Amino acid sequence: MIYVINNNNDPFFNHAVEEYLMNNFDEEIFMLWINKPSILIGRNQNTISEINIDYIEENGIIVVRRLSGGGAVYNDLGNINFTFITYRDNSKPQVKNGFEKFALPVVNALKSLGINAEFTGRNDITIDGKKFSGNAQHFGKDKLLHHGTLLYDCDMSKLSLALKSKPIKFVDKSVKSTSARVTNIYPYMKEKMSLHRFKDYLQEYIIKTYNIKNIYEFNEEDLYEIDKIVKNRFSTWEWNYGRSPDYKYKNFVKYPSGVIEYYLEVENGEIKSISIYGDYFGEKNIQDVEKALIGVRHNRKEIELVLNKINLDQYIHGITINEFIDGLMDIGSNMEGD
Repeated sequence: MIYVINNNNDPFFNHAVEEYLMNNFDEEIFMLWINKPSILIGRNQNTISEINIDYIEENGIIVVRRLSGGGAVYNDLGNINFTFITYRDNSKPQVKNGFEKFALPVVNALKSLGINAEFTGRNDITIDGKKFSGNAQHFGKDKLLHHGTLLYDCDMSKLSLALKSKPIKFVDKSVKSTSARVTNIYPYMKEKMSLHRFKDYLQEYIIKTYNIKNIYEFNEEDLYEIDKIVKNRFSTWEWNYGRSPDYKYKNFVKYPSGVIEYYLEVENGEIKSISIYGDYFGEKNIQDVEKALIGVRHNRKEIELVLNKINLDQYIHGITINEFIDGLMDIGSNMEGD
Protein backbone atom coordinates (compact mmCIF):
# COMPACT_ATOMS: atom_id res chain seq x y z
CA MET A 1 0.00 0.00 0.00
CA ILE A 2 1.15 3.54 -0.76
CA TYR A 3 0.11 6.89 0.71
CA VAL A 4 -0.87 9.47 -1.91
CA ILE A 5 -0.38 13.14 -1.01
CA ASN A 6 -3.35 15.24 -2.07
CA ASN A 7 -3.58 18.81 -0.77
CA ASN A 8 -6.10 20.00 -3.35
CA ASN A 9 -9.41 21.37 -2.00
CA ASP A 10 -11.37 21.22 -5.27
CA PRO A 11 -14.18 18.60 -4.94
CA PHE A 12 -14.23 17.94 -8.70
CA PHE A 13 -10.49 17.29 -8.68
CA ASN A 14 -10.59 15.12 -5.56
CA HIS A 15 -13.26 12.79 -6.93
CA ALA A 16 -11.48 12.59 -10.26
CA VAL A 17 -8.33 11.60 -8.35
CA GLU A 18 -10.11 8.59 -6.90
CA GLU A 19 -11.21 7.40 -10.33
CA TYR A 20 -7.73 7.98 -11.76
CA LEU A 21 -5.97 6.10 -8.96
CA MET A 22 -8.41 3.20 -9.09
CA ASN A 23 -7.96 2.72 -12.83
CA ASN A 24 -4.26 3.44 -13.27
CA PHE A 25 -2.33 2.25 -10.20
CA ASP A 26 -1.42 -1.33 -9.38
CA GLU A 27 -0.62 -0.50 -5.76
CA GLU A 28 -3.24 -0.40 -3.04
CA ILE A 29 -3.76 3.17 -1.84
CA PHE A 30 -4.52 5.26 1.23
CA MET A 31 -5.23 8.99 0.87
CA LEU A 32 -6.51 11.89 2.99
CA TRP A 33 -8.08 14.98 1.42
CA ILE A 34 -10.11 18.08 2.27
CA ASN A 35 -12.85 19.70 0.18
CA LYS A 36 -13.90 23.33 0.20
CA PRO A 37 -17.65 23.80 0.89
CA SER A 38 -19.49 21.21 -1.17
CA ILE A 39 -22.23 18.60 -1.15
CA LEU A 40 -21.26 15.09 -2.20
CA ILE A 41 -24.22 13.28 -3.73
CA GLY A 42 -24.45 9.48 -3.71
CA ARG A 43 -24.32 7.90 -7.15
CA ASN A 44 -27.91 6.67 -6.98
CA GLN A 45 -29.50 9.82 -5.54
CA ASN A 46 -31.74 12.47 -7.07
CA THR A 47 -29.61 15.60 -6.65
CA ILE A 48 -32.47 18.08 -6.59
CA SER A 49 -34.32 16.20 -3.84
CA GLU A 50 -31.22 16.19 -1.59
CA ILE A 51 -30.10 19.83 -1.69
CA ASN A 52 -31.40 23.26 -0.77
CA ILE A 53 -30.74 24.67 -4.23
CA ASP A 54 -31.30 28.35 -3.35
CA TYR A 55 -28.96 28.18 -0.37
CA ILE A 56 -26.13 26.42 -2.16
CA GLU A 57 -26.28 28.81 -5.12
CA GLU A 58 -26.30 31.88 -2.84
CA ASN A 59 -23.32 30.54 -0.89
CA GLY A 60 -21.25 29.15 -3.76
CA ILE A 61 -21.40 25.57 -2.48
CA ILE A 62 -20.24 23.02 -5.07
CA VAL A 63 -22.34 19.94 -5.83
CA VAL A 64 -20.59 16.82 -7.08
CA ARG A 65 -21.87 13.28 -7.54
CA ARG A 66 -19.65 10.51 -6.15
CA LEU A 67 -18.81 7.21 -7.79
CA SER A 68 -20.16 5.44 -4.70
CA GLY A 69 -23.67 4.89 -3.41
CA GLY A 70 -24.98 6.06 -0.05
CA GLY A 71 -26.37 9.38 1.10
CA ALA A 72 -25.55 13.03 0.53
CA VAL A 73 -22.94 14.63 2.81
CA TYR A 74 -21.76 18.17 3.40
CA ASN A 75 -18.05 19.01 3.29
CA ASP A 76 -16.15 22.16 4.21
CA LEU A 77 -12.63 23.05 5.31
CA GLY A 78 -13.41 21.62 8.75
CA ASN A 79 -13.97 18.16 7.28
CA ILE A 80 -11.47 15.44 6.34
CA ASN A 81 -12.10 12.66 3.82
CA PHE A 82 -10.22 9.38 3.71
CA THR A 83 -9.88 6.92 0.83
CA PHE A 84 -8.73 3.31 0.61
CA ILE A 85 -8.37 1.60 -2.76
CA THR A 86 -7.68 -2.12 -2.50
CA TYR A 87 -8.06 -5.30 -4.48
CA ARG A 88 -11.43 -6.96 -3.97
CA ASP A 89 -11.84 -9.95 -1.67
CA ASN A 90 -14.80 -11.80 -3.18
CA SER A 91 -14.80 -14.38 -0.40
CA LYS A 92 -16.26 -11.92 2.14
CA PRO A 93 -19.59 -10.06 2.38
CA GLN A 94 -19.47 -6.80 0.41
CA VAL A 95 -21.30 -4.40 2.73
CA LYS A 96 -21.14 -4.45 6.51
CA ASN A 97 -17.94 -6.42 7.10
CA GLY A 98 -16.18 -4.63 4.27
CA PHE A 99 -17.19 -1.24 5.63
CA GLU A 100 -16.13 -2.04 9.17
CA LYS A 101 -12.73 -3.28 7.98
CA PHE A 102 -11.83 0.13 6.55
CA ALA A 103 -13.49 2.17 9.29
CA LEU A 104 -11.61 0.32 12.07
CA PRO A 105 -8.22 2.06 11.61
CA VAL A 106 -9.99 5.42 11.93
CA VAL A 107 -11.86 4.23 15.02
CA ASN A 108 -8.62 3.01 16.59
CA ALA A 109 -6.82 6.28 15.80
CA LEU A 110 -9.56 8.19 17.62
CA LYS A 111 -9.51 5.80 20.56
CA SER A 112 -5.78 6.42 20.85
CA LEU A 113 -6.71 10.07 21.45
CA GLY A 114 -9.18 9.12 24.19
CA ILE A 115 -12.32 9.41 22.01
CA ASN A 116 -14.89 6.63 22.40
CA ALA A 117 -15.65 6.19 18.70
CA GLU A 118 -17.42 3.10 17.37
CA PHE A 119 -18.59 1.68 14.05
CA THR A 120 -22.39 1.36 14.04
CA GLY A 121 -25.21 0.47 11.70
CA ARG A 122 -24.38 -0.24 8.08
CA ASN A 123 -21.79 2.48 7.42
CA ASP A 124 -21.43 5.04 10.25
CA ILE A 125 -18.84 5.93 12.88
CA THR A 126 -20.32 7.57 15.97
CA ILE A 127 -19.49 9.20 19.30
CA ASP A 128 -22.16 8.97 22.03
CA GLY A 129 -24.66 7.82 19.43
CA LYS A 130 -24.04 10.80 17.15
CA LYS A 131 -22.65 10.32 13.66
CA PHE A 132 -19.45 12.06 12.57
CA SER A 133 -18.47 9.76 9.72
CA GLY A 134 -20.37 8.17 6.85
CA ASN A 135 -18.68 5.58 4.65
CA ALA A 136 -19.41 4.44 1.10
CA GLN A 137 -17.95 2.09 -1.51
CA HIS A 138 -17.57 1.75 -5.26
CA PHE A 139 -16.69 -1.53 -6.98
CA GLY A 140 -14.45 -1.86 -10.01
CA LYS A 141 -13.71 -5.05 -11.90
CA ASP A 142 -11.02 -6.12 -9.45
CA LYS A 143 -10.76 -3.07 -7.19
CA LEU A 144 -12.71 -1.67 -4.28
CA LEU A 145 -12.86 2.06 -3.51
CA HIS A 146 -13.82 2.81 0.08
CA HIS A 147 -14.09 6.38 1.28
CA GLY A 148 -15.52 8.21 4.25
CA THR A 149 -16.03 11.63 5.75
CA LEU A 150 -14.83 12.85 9.13
CA LEU A 151 -16.63 15.86 10.61
CA TYR A 152 -13.85 17.45 12.65
CA ASP A 153 -14.77 21.12 13.00
CA CYS A 154 -17.46 21.49 10.36
CA ASP A 155 -19.92 24.44 10.31
CA MET A 156 -23.04 22.60 11.43
CA SER A 157 -25.35 25.52 10.70
CA LYS A 158 -24.38 25.40 7.02
CA LEU A 159 -24.63 21.62 6.96
CA SER A 160 -28.27 21.72 8.09
CA LEU A 161 -29.14 24.55 5.69
CA ALA A 162 -27.44 23.04 2.64
CA LEU A 163 -29.01 19.56 2.91
CA LYS A 164 -32.70 18.81 2.87
CA SER A 165 -33.86 16.61 5.75
CA LYS A 166 -36.36 13.98 4.61
CA PRO A 167 -38.83 12.92 7.33
CA ILE A 168 -38.87 9.36 5.96
CA LYS A 169 -35.26 8.84 7.04
CA PHE A 170 -36.28 9.35 10.66
CA VAL A 171 -39.53 7.35 10.94
CA ASP A 172 -37.90 4.96 13.38
CA LYS A 173 -35.86 7.57 15.27
CA SER A 174 -36.86 9.99 18.01
CA VAL A 175 -34.60 12.73 16.63
CA LYS A 176 -36.14 14.45 13.63
CA SER A 177 -33.40 16.62 12.13
CA THR A 178 -30.12 15.95 10.39
CA SER A 179 -28.15 18.44 12.49
CA ALA A 180 -29.37 16.96 15.80
CA ARG A 181 -27.96 13.51 15.09
CA VAL A 182 -24.49 14.45 13.84
CA THR A 183 -21.50 15.86 15.68
CA ASN A 184 -17.95 17.11 15.23
CA ILE A 185 -14.90 15.32 16.59
CA TYR A 186 -13.22 18.49 17.91
CA PRO A 187 -15.36 18.97 21.07
CA TYR A 188 -14.39 15.47 22.23
CA MET A 189 -10.64 16.02 21.87
CA LYS A 190 -8.87 15.97 25.25
CA GLU A 191 -5.89 17.70 23.69
CA LYS A 192 -7.20 20.26 21.20
CA MET A 193 -5.63 20.06 17.74
CA SER A 194 -6.08 22.11 14.61
CA LEU A 195 -7.64 20.31 11.67
CA HIS A 196 -4.28 19.98 9.91
CA ARG A 197 -2.52 18.72 13.02
CA PHE A 198 -5.28 16.12 13.44
CA LYS A 199 -4.94 15.19 9.76
CA ASP A 200 -1.20 14.67 10.24
CA TYR A 201 -1.85 12.51 13.30
CA LEU A 202 -4.40 10.38 11.46
CA GLN A 203 -2.07 10.07 8.48
CA GLU A 204 0.83 8.85 10.57
CA TYR A 205 -1.34 6.48 12.61
CA ILE A 206 -2.76 4.73 9.54
CA ILE A 207 0.59 4.69 7.74
CA LYS A 208 2.00 2.89 10.77
CA THR A 209 -1.02 0.56 10.99
CA TYR A 210 -0.55 -0.61 7.39
CA ASN A 211 3.24 -0.38 7.48
CA ILE A 212 3.20 1.94 4.45
CA LYS A 213 6.69 2.63 3.13
CA ASN A 214 6.06 4.61 -0.04
CA ILE A 215 4.70 8.14 -0.34
CA TYR A 216 3.49 9.27 -3.78
CA GLU A 217 3.08 12.78 -5.21
CA PHE A 218 1.34 13.53 -8.49
CA ASN A 219 3.49 14.42 -11.49
CA GLU A 220 2.50 16.54 -14.51
CA GLU A 221 1.20 13.56 -16.46
CA ASP A 222 -1.00 12.52 -13.52
CA LEU A 223 -2.43 16.02 -13.21
CA TYR A 224 -3.16 16.19 -16.94
CA GLU A 225 -5.09 12.92 -16.87
CA ILE A 226 -6.96 13.87 -13.70
CA ASP A 227 -7.99 17.17 -15.29
CA LYS A 228 -9.46 15.27 -18.24
CA ILE A 229 -11.62 13.24 -15.85
CA VAL A 230 -12.74 16.45 -14.14
CA LYS A 231 -13.80 17.98 -17.46
CA ASN A 232 -15.43 14.83 -18.85
CA ARG A 233 -17.31 13.74 -15.73
CA PHE A 234 -17.17 15.38 -12.33
CA SER A 235 -17.63 19.04 -13.29
CA THR A 236 -20.43 18.38 -15.81
CA TRP A 237 -24.10 19.14 -15.30
CA GLU A 238 -24.99 15.81 -16.90
CA TRP A 239 -23.12 13.88 -14.21
CA ASN A 240 -24.13 15.97 -11.21
CA TYR A 241 -27.72 16.86 -12.08
CA GLY A 242 -28.66 15.05 -15.28
CA ARG A 243 -30.35 12.08 -13.65
CA SER A 244 -32.85 14.30 -11.83
CA PRO A 245 -35.93 13.81 -14.04
CA ASP A 246 -39.42 15.18 -14.41
CA TYR A 247 -41.87 12.65 -13.06
CA LYS A 248 -45.57 12.00 -12.59
CA TYR A 249 -45.57 9.50 -9.73
CA LYS A 250 -43.28 9.08 -6.80
CA ASN A 251 -42.86 6.92 -3.74
CA PHE A 252 -40.28 7.08 -0.94
CA VAL A 253 -39.77 3.88 1.06
CA LYS A 254 -37.38 3.31 3.96
CA TYR A 255 -35.97 -0.22 4.03
CA PRO A 256 -33.33 -1.65 6.39
CA SER A 257 -30.89 -1.32 3.47
CA GLY A 258 -31.65 2.38 2.93
CA VAL A 259 -34.17 4.82 1.49
CA ILE A 260 -35.32 4.20 -2.09
CA GLU A 261 -37.17 6.76 -4.22
CA TYR A 262 -39.28 5.49 -7.10
CA TYR A 263 -40.20 7.89 -9.92
CA LEU A 264 -42.41 6.59 -12.72
CA GLU A 265 -44.31 7.76 -15.74
CA VAL A 266 -46.96 5.29 -16.85
CA GLU A 267 -48.64 5.64 -20.23
CA ASN A 268 -51.31 3.31 -21.58
CA GLY A 269 -50.69 0.97 -18.67
CA GLU A 270 -46.98 0.60 -19.44
CA ILE A 271 -43.93 2.08 -17.76
CA LYS A 272 -42.80 4.88 -20.07
CA SER A 273 -39.94 6.06 -17.87
CA ILE A 274 -38.56 5.05 -14.49
CA SER A 275 -35.86 6.49 -12.25
CA ILE A 276 -34.71 4.92 -9.00
CA TYR A 277 -32.69 6.89 -6.47
CA GLY A 278 -31.64 6.43 -2.88
CA ASP A 279 -28.83 6.06 -0.38
CA TYR A 280 -28.64 2.30 -0.86
CA PHE A 281 -25.48 0.43 -1.84
CA GLY A 282 -25.04 -1.75 -4.88
CA GLU A 283 -22.30 -3.16 -7.06
CA LYS A 284 -23.92 -2.66 -10.46
CA ASN A 285 -25.53 0.36 -12.12
CA ILE A 286 -29.25 0.68 -11.31
CA GLN A 287 -29.83 2.01 -14.83
CA ASP A 288 -29.69 -1.62 -16.05
CA VAL A 289 -32.79 -2.38 -13.96
CA GLU A 290 -34.52 0.81 -15.11
CA LYS A 291 -33.95 -0.06 -18.78
CA ALA A 292 -35.28 -3.59 -18.25
CA LEU A 293 -38.56 -2.19 -16.89
CA ILE A 294 -39.22 0.30 -19.72
CA GLY A 295 -42.23 -0.88 -21.73
CA VAL A 296 -43.30 -3.37 -19.05
CA ARG A 297 -46.92 -3.21 -17.90
CA HIS A 298 -47.33 -1.52 -14.52
CA ASN A 299 -48.48 -4.79 -13.09
CA ARG A 300 -46.99 -6.83 -10.27
CA LYS A 301 -46.91 -10.08 -12.23
CA GLU A 302 -45.29 -8.51 -15.31
CA ILE A 303 -42.67 -6.67 -13.24
CA GLU A 304 -41.89 -9.83 -11.27
CA LEU A 305 -41.26 -11.78 -14.51
CA VAL A 306 -38.59 -9.22 -15.48
CA LEU A 307 -36.97 -8.97 -12.05
CA ASN A 308 -36.74 -12.76 -11.68
CA LYS A 309 -34.18 -12.65 -14.50
CA ILE A 310 -32.05 -10.10 -12.61
CA ASN A 311 -29.91 -10.54 -9.50
CA LEU A 312 -31.45 -7.50 -7.77
CA ASP A 313 -29.08 -7.74 -4.80
CA GLN A 314 -26.19 -6.76 -7.08
CA TYR A 315 -27.96 -3.46 -7.75
CA ILE A 316 -29.53 -2.80 -4.33
CA HIS A 317 -27.98 -4.73 -1.48
CA GLY A 318 -30.41 -6.19 1.06
CA ILE A 319 -33.77 -5.81 -0.69
CA THR A 320 -36.07 -8.58 -1.94
CA ILE A 321 -37.91 -8.56 -5.25
CA ASN A 322 -41.24 -8.41 -3.40
CA GLU A 323 -40.13 -5.39 -1.37
CA PHE A 324 -38.92 -3.66 -4.52
CA ILE A 325 -42.21 -4.33 -6.33
CA ASP A 326 -44.19 -3.07 -3.31
CA GLY A 327 -42.36 0.23 -3.71
CA LEU A 328 -43.10 0.35 -7.43
CA MET A 329 -46.80 -0.42 -7.02
CA ASP A 330 -47.81 1.58 -3.93
CA ILE A 331 -47.74 5.01 -5.56
CA GLY A 332 -51.38 6.04 -5.84
CA SER A 333 -51.25 8.30 -2.79
CA ASN A 334 -48.05 9.96 -3.98
CA MET A 335 -49.25 11.04 -7.42
CA GLU A 336 -48.22 14.42 -8.78
CA GLY A 337 -49.60 16.23 -11.80
CA ASP A 338 -47.64 17.23 -14.86
